[in-house]
Amino acid sequence: MSGDENQARDRALRELYEAFPYPLAVADLGGFLDGSLEPVWSPKTSFPTFYPEEEPREDLDILIAGCGTNAAPIMAATMPHARVVGIDISTASLEISAASAKKGGLKNLELVQLAIEDVESLGRDFDFVLCEGVLHHLADPVLGLDMLGKVTRPQGAILVMVYAQYGRTGLYMLQDLCRQLGLGVDESSAKQAQALLAALPASHPFRLIHPAGGALITLEEVADMLLNPRDIAYRVPDVRAFVEASGLRFHRWLGNAEYRPEFSALAKAGLLEGTRNMDPWEAAAAAELSHGNLCQHKFVVTHPGRKTAAELFQGEALGRAVPSLAAQLKVEDAGINVALTNGAHQVPVRVIAPKAELVPKLRAIDGKRALAELDVDLEFFRNLYHADVIQLSLPQR
Repeated sequence: MSGDENQARDRALRELYEAFPYPLAVADLGGFLDGSLEPVWSPKTSFPTFYPEEEPREDLDILIAGCGTNAAPIMAATMPHARVVGIDISTASLEISAASAKKGGLKNLELVQLAIEDVESLGRDFDFVLCEGVLHHLADPVLGLDMLGKVTRPQGAILVMVYAQYGRTGLYMLQDLCRQLGLGVDESSAKQAQALLAALPASHPFRLIHPAGGALITLEEVADMLLNPRDIAYRVPDVRAFVEASGLRFHRWLGNAEYRPEFSALAKAGLLEGTRNMDPWEAAAAAELSHGNLCQHKFVVTHPGRKTAAELFQGEALGRAVPSLAAQLKVEDAGINVALTNGAHQVPVRVIAPKAELVPKLRAIDGKRALAELDVDLEFFRNLYHADVIQLSLPQR
């Protein structure tokens, strides 16, 4: 694509988020301020996920890159001891964020109108960078991730979310249809696309994202989904190429279980043997294909100097790891068994084990004692970690 075409799409993208700021604003930050609500996969609730080598702390410098209307106020409200900076290209989105911050009395949030490609002009660096749903809209996503790496501290972490190709197949069919109909970035087009979504049959692949029935999808979400001038989707191999091209290092998936064949239909079909010799990327790609409905990929990247989660907990190091329960853990009574799930998963993954054996072991987890001190089956607890039932940390004492 030529430079002129990219510039035209950049202008259209800015116009879209000025006319249809998205996601919708948070009307009340009270739940995030009092701790009754918490964002999924945040440093507050899942510190070991991002910094398994460190003791938990909250005085972080945090960048929300492409903050939209609510991500920055939510993070600032959730982590009052952190210093949060939100950047976005949309004036309308920043104004909504500022209004939410003012209403919530936030004093630890700074908002700046700035493109990710220009983030170095802030003249600051960060412990944690959150960039969800943004890089796939850039003309050069690799450049965007590279720029975020340049403002991330050596021991810092970047949480990235990009769209996944397979689960959004129906949505991309509708994007093609909207282009054929000549729909643009304006209110009239958004209303026509909104009517189209309401009329779709329950069998349309788009219904993987939005089931049939219920209220009309908002114009803001319709515009973001169907009228976006640039929308790049990724498969697992594309994520690998994307991260490697940026010069950063893949740390782990969020969550792990969705990218492991043993928690997919491959296990139920007795086909795990065919995945035994796969490397982690190949296994993750096989799991993605078997699920078929992942709509996004969330993962953590770091500087090359940091060890990955897999490296930290390999071999005998696992026994020294300190477990804690996952923030989104759900425990369901299943008679003599107990079923464990993680509410952050896109694809439900259930771990079922005898209640009498597992519950006392889970209750013994206090976030202080290592696995070796808890007298547990290490390999079983490695599987609980892979299933996102527990978190693991290996702080350098």
